[in-house]
Amino acid sequence: MSFFGALNEGLKKNVVQGRKKVMKDDRRLKTSRFNGRMAFSFIFWLLVFGVIFLTFQSWARTGFLNEKVNVYQDEATAQIASLNETGFANSPAGESYASRFIETYINIPIDEKQRELRAKTLQSYLAEGLQVGQMENLSEFQGKRVLKSASLYDVKDVHEDSASYVFRIEYEISNVVEKKEQVLGQKEQMIVVRLGTDGNSFNVIEQPYYQALPSETRLSAVQDQTDQSKKNVQAQDELKQFATQFFTSYTTNTTQEMSYLMEHPESIKDLYEYKGLEDFVVYNGEKEGQYIVKTLVLLQEANTGLQTKHPFTLVVSKENNKFYVQEFKHTLGG
Repeated sequence: MSFFGALNEGLKKNVVQGRKKVMKDDRRLKTSRFNGRMAFSFIFWLLVFGVIFLTFQSWARTGFLNEKVNVYQDEATAQIASLNETGFANSPAGESYASRFIETYINIPIDEKQRELRAKTLQSYLAEGLQVGQMENLSEFQGKRVLKSASLYDVKDVHEDSASYVFRIEYEISNVVEKKEQVLGQKEQMIVVRLGTDGNSFNVIEQPYYQALPSETRLSAVQDQTDQSKKNVQAQDELKQFATQFFTSYTTNTTQEMSYLMEHPESIKDLYEYKGLEDFVVYNGEKEGQYIVKTLVLLQEANTGLQTKHPFTLVVSKENNKFYVQEFKHTLGG
């Protein structure tokens, strides 16, 4: 092959290889552009979904907070409705206001200047249109009145904006004769004070009035109401022996130790000593092998000679020849 032929052949080969390289580089460029677009699309949609997710979270959180606010509003509305139902006047604040008024109203000094000061103080308690002169006339009273005690007895005629407070009071009244004070005695009676309110403050809206003390009534004491036909005399001795052991343990064992003898353990260890049983009665229970024990237990306060009697009702079951206290009540009526 001539020199020029070889040169021509070499140039062709270089041209072909150059085209292949250009084509390969072109493919690489297209692939690189494709990957760039994919990355951009991925980031774009990621941002879109992120915005959607955050928007949903914000909406959900807002809904949750709105629900909470609605619950609080409902609770507040219910409390206000309850307060309106019982009345603003029927409240500890109303009781305190009425108590202060009674203290000022009942206490009447002898000295004229002190009486004038009392009248001004009383007027501050009264509603518009009600004057001290409409409640009392002290022109003929030369003595004094002193409050000894006052305690709330009842609240009646309760409305949203008013209520009547009934106090049981005791006071001493005296007179002055020839510049000497003579105690006329003590009185005890009821006084009724009618209060009104605007929801923020109180005033006495009517003249207070007196009532006689309520008559003393005597209620019936709690009695054993168990059907007497269920009384079990045969089991009495055995259960009395158990009760003696039980109440001895009740006064000497810990609460944890009493769990072996009773369903809901109790203990008065180091407080009292067991001294005996009185009025011990046994009845048949509702189930087979169950007994109801009613008794008065003599307990002596530790390190003293003071004994007191305590009522108890025990529901006792017998399993495997052992008694177990299922119910333990501090009453004869249960």
